[in-house]
Amino acid sequence: MSNHGVDPQILNAWLSARSIARGLPLPIPACGGFRVDTNSDSEVARWVFPRMGPGLEELARSISEPLYLLKLCGAADELRAVLPTGWQLYAPGYFMRATCAPTARPLPDGYAIKTKRIGTVLEAQIFFETGVLAASGYAVETHDVFIYDRIVTEPAHRRKGLGHALMLTLHAGRHRPNVPELLVATEDGQALYSALGWITVSPYSTASVATP
Repeated sequence: MSNHGVDPQILNAWLSARSIARGLPLPIPACGGFRVDTNSDSEVARWVFPRMGPGLEELARSISEPLYLLKLCGAADELRAVLPTGWQLYAPGYFMRATCAPTARPLPDGYAIKTKRIGTVLEAQIFFETGVLAASGYAVETHDVFIYDRIVTEPAHRRKGLGHALMLTLHAGRHRPNVPELLVATEDGQALYSALGWITVSPYSTASVATP
């Protein structure tokens, strides 16, 4: 795992593809990182930094309200060290990159997978025989990257290989085999993707002003 952050071009490409996947504005260079104006009920905007720099610390000092997120391709301790009082850290994430193609594995009995493509966004859903949605995920391909987003398996259907099946199905939708495959994982997700041959490029840390 690197402690030197992420290449800014790679980060921008991943963040741009993520914005496409979620119908958000494309990132804008700002303060040494990239700003995305999310404008949702839970988040007004986020700034994502490829590594620590003076712009992040200056930006943190200028923010006094919740719902403005700072994200760093770096360790939580590194981010905490430059934050003013009154800020909170979120659960850790991990910026990851694939090193090999996922191996084929059949779905367990009783499950079926469906895919749908809208523009450059590919969606995969796995349903149980009762019709319940058991797992879902998205992928977006651009000229620069192929990213995976919102890979979720419902708690009652975990440990059955559904996440593996989602990744394999989305991977099969690629048209540019030479672009890097990227995602940001939770702590639980990191274990799954590591088992599939992914490497952790950098920790991915998040903070905001604490809600009163």
